Order: sequence, then structure tokens, then C-alpha cells
Amino acid sequence: MRTAPSIFLALVLLGLHALVASSSLPEPGTCGVDFSDRIYGGTITKPKAYPWTAILVFRYEDKKNLYWCGGSLISNRYVLTAAHCVNKLNDIYELESVRLGEWDLLSEEDCNDIEECNDPPLSVGVEKVIPHADFSMKTTYNDIALVKLNESVNFTEFVSPLCLPVAEPVKTLDTDGLRFVAAGWGNTEHKNDTTEFGSRYKLHVELNAVNKTFCDRVYPRGVASSQLCAGAEAGKSSCHGDSGGALVATVDGYAYGYGIVSYGKACGKESIPVVYTRVTSFLDWIEGHMD
Repeated sequence: MRTAPSIFLALVLLGLHALVASSSLPEPGTCGVDFSDRIYGGTITKPKAYPWTAILVFRYEDKKNLYWCGGSLISNRYVLTAAHCVNKLNDIYELESVRLGEWDLLSEEDCNDIEECNDPPLSVGVEKVIPHADFSMKTTYNDIALVKLNESVNFTEFVSPLCLPVAEPVKTLDTDGLRFVAAGWGNTEHKNDTTEFGSRYKLHVELNAVNKTFCDRVYPRGVASSQLCAGAEAGKSSCHGDSGGALVATVDGYAYGYGIVSYGKACGKESIPVVYTRVTSFLDWIEGHMD
């Protein structure tokens, strides 16, 4: 049952949404709000936690509903993801839609065991895909892309955008000292018997930042200044299926996306961090490609 405070919060979001143009990034308060009470090695989230999380839904040949990458809603028309998820699309490998407000991939009604329920998830079509022109699968540099939805979405407590660190105080924050959270439907240590997705439920895991010196030792090619590392704890990391999802830090009560899941040598291995695209290195690119 929807409580009066929940309905009020949803109405506030809808009112704020009307003030935000699709070509602009929303302000904190419209973005970065998690209405829940508050992955590899991750735990199951509450149904409405991390309302910016998106699933990219692919078709490969005759196989449909392949949940192979994630992303983050950053405005009412745009999802931020990794270029390696979308740079090889063609007639047999197609991004068909984006799902928002999802929690349990195998249930039509997203409710947990204490009857906390989401609104039905949204399946939104794709107008265009914009991978970074200088992305290289060989180097994994510039691993960033935008997906423009074919219609605007209304913000609710179950579907709302992630903030990007545009303002100077959050843009220039030293990420080496941050504690991050990653959320998604990627592989877990328990595996499963399907190729369609990694985890049935949305999972989240807390990850420590890893400095460049340590990360360069793990990845001898070196980590670029436009990348950052996190994880390196046994049993905790982003994994296959989490690609494109956000590495999030909460600053002054709002959630900001500082990284995009890019690549790693292994999942959840001690001393092996995962490499993320550093969002602050691409803020101009992001805003310049949101028409």
C-alpha cells in the first residue's frame, strides 16, 4: 500500500520534473535521491533503492530480453552507460529498449517479503545511441556512451535520475578517499543457469576507492587519468552484467555518479580492483551530446 508520505514525495518529484528540460542535467534534489530506507558479494536491495539504475535490453540473433549491461538515468531522456556495451550494434545485435524501475527480473510485480512493492517497471524505446567517438576496445579508454530514450519519462520514487558531479565542490573532490556503492544485476558468486542475466534481483555492494599507484601495479598498461579504480576486496566487486552501471558516492545527502563500470581482470578477488570510467573527465562531452 502506498503511504501518504510516499505519495507526497512522488508528487514533489513530478512537480520538479516539469521544471527540467530534457537537454539539461537535473539539480540535486531532483536527482540523487534514494527513497528507500537505508554484484558480486552484494546483497539484495530494497525494491525502490537506487531508482536511477537502468537495464539495457538486447537482442542477439533470435535471442531476446538479454540483460547484458546496465546504465544510469541522468535526465528524463538520457541514460549514461559504457561504450563497450553499445559500440558493436548491428542487425543481429540490437539494443531494443531500456528498463527503468526494475528490481526482480523474473516477477511481473516487484514486491519483497514484507510487501514493499514498486510500480510496474517501465520499458522505454531507444531513439539513438551515442558512444564516444574515441572509444577503443583495445585500450578501453573513453568507455562512455549515452542512450537517448524515444520518450520522456516521469520521475517518481521508483524512477528518478542520478546526479552527476557538475558543481565545483563535488567535481573536484578527491575520489581516493571516497566509499562507493555499485548496484546492478550482474553475476554473483552463486552464478545461475541462464545467459539472459547475472542476478535475478538488483544487488548492491560497498566498495573502497583504490588509488592509481596500486591500480597501475595490477594493470601494467596503466590506468588513465580519465579512469578510476575501486574494489580489491575479496568477494566484493562489480562483475559481468554490471558493465555500464554507476559507481556512486553520497555527498551531502545526494547520490553522485563518479564512475561507469568498464572492465576488470576478475570478479571479487582480493587485491584486484575493477576499472571505471571517470565521469568528471567527460562532463563536457556528456552535456555537449544531450540535445
